[in-house]
Amino acid sequence: MSDKKYIKFFPVFVGATVGVILEIIGLLIDEIVVGNLSNDAAFASVNLIEPYTYLEVFLAYLIGVGGAALIVRAHGAGDKKRMSQIFSQTIILCAIVGFALTAIYVIFTPQLVHVVADKPEVYKYSLEYFNVMRFYPLLDMFDTFIFTYVLYRGGYVQFYTSMVARVVINAGLSWYLGMEMGVTGIALASIISIGVALLIKLTFLFTKKHGLKMTRYLNFRDAFEIAKLGFAESALTAFIVILEVSINRFTLTKYGKLGVAAIAIVIDIFEFVLYLGEGISEYETVAINDSIGKNSKDSMDHSIKTTKKAVLIEGIALTAIILLTASLLPGAMDIDDPKTAEQATIMLMIFAPGALFICLSRVTAIFYQYTLRKRRTLILFSMSVAVCPSLLGILLGQISLEGIALGVGLGPAVAIALMYVYVRFIRKEKLFDYSILKIG
Repeated sequence: MSDKKYIKFFPVFVGATVGVILEIIGLLIDEIVVGNLSNDAAFASVNLIEPYTYLEVFLAYLIGVGGAALIVRAHGAGDKKRMSQIFSQTIILCAIVGFALTAIYVIFTPQLVHVVADKPEVYKYSLEYFNVMRFYPLLDMFDTFIFTYVLYRGGYVQFYTSMVARVVINAGLSWYLGMEMGVTGIALASIISIGVALLIKLTFLFTKKHGLKMTRYLNFRDAFEIAKLGFAESALTAFIVILEVSINRFTLTKYGKLGVAAIAIVIDIFEFVLYLGEGISEYETVAINDSIGKNSKDSMDHSIKTTKKAVLIEGIALTAIILLTASLLPGAMDIDDPKTAEQATIMLMIFAPGALFICLSRVTAIFYQYTLRKRRTLILFSMSVAVCPSLLGILLGQISLEGIALGVGLGPAVAIALMYVYVRFIRKEKLFDYSILKIG
């Protein structure tokens, strides 16, 4: 394979970005429909079950991201047999983990619901919702891997069709079944929509672009390597939870529920920027692993240069978008109190420049993930998403509510600055140094 055959940026970037946006819309549909069709207790029940969704997402990314990355690496090396082995291994792991987690959820349903929803007014709704959603891992475990695999291999027709179908079906069925069956119907709509989306993506496996054979391959060393490669991105879920819990608790204690309503918008936008950065990091994942497989220094340099340009453009664009929409977002998120809405607008404008550093910290962490510095990946993700935003938010929040937004926005900038100082002056390396791989 020629070193000059670089991975194309836009197909992967656009596919992943559109996929993330549609996925975010899909995740919001349940809450929107419940909020419109049911009472506050039912609305709370959907959110209370989220820890079990986060656990499933963590495991799905652990397997899906690592498996797909190893397939791309084998593709870069032109090793089709290895690609088939990793594909088979990942499918088997998805089945084992999906069935195991679902079994735990089914066996311990009442106990698990009681842990997160012990108050009588929400227990009933949470139990109804979880009675259906406990089967979600059976589908999403496979869907997460196939989503990434189809995108990496160029199955854009199946990819886009499945994503649009999932959102449309979920929206329509959630409303219809929600009116007929309450939260049970809304959960059922989520199951049906992801099932249809998965079936559409699976049609890619019958095309020439796939071309891999399913074999009975299960190697524990490969399984461990898949888990290692996927762990850092999976851990993002935990870091986001830490940020939300720490900032929300502090804000509630010091500024009350209206303060929480204002800072919640900032946290939501923080998470949106972080997730939207997946478009560039998906390209980065493919390009880096393809370069490793080819053993091509030229290809690696090209991918780094492209990634740097892309993250600068995206970071500036997102900053501008946040500034331009700052006055509109509080109203769009149902903040009725004029003073709180005004504060939220100011806080968003203060936070906005942080978007660039959120994007930069993500691609830097992903670079280390696939260049044998996974410890740096975990440190940078934890510092930029959880530790620095939380500590600075709480510290500056002692001064004012707006100080929390400033701290949350400064957090990723401080994290990437600390990493730069460590790498440049202690390790004597460039920020995007890959000499450890001995490529070329």
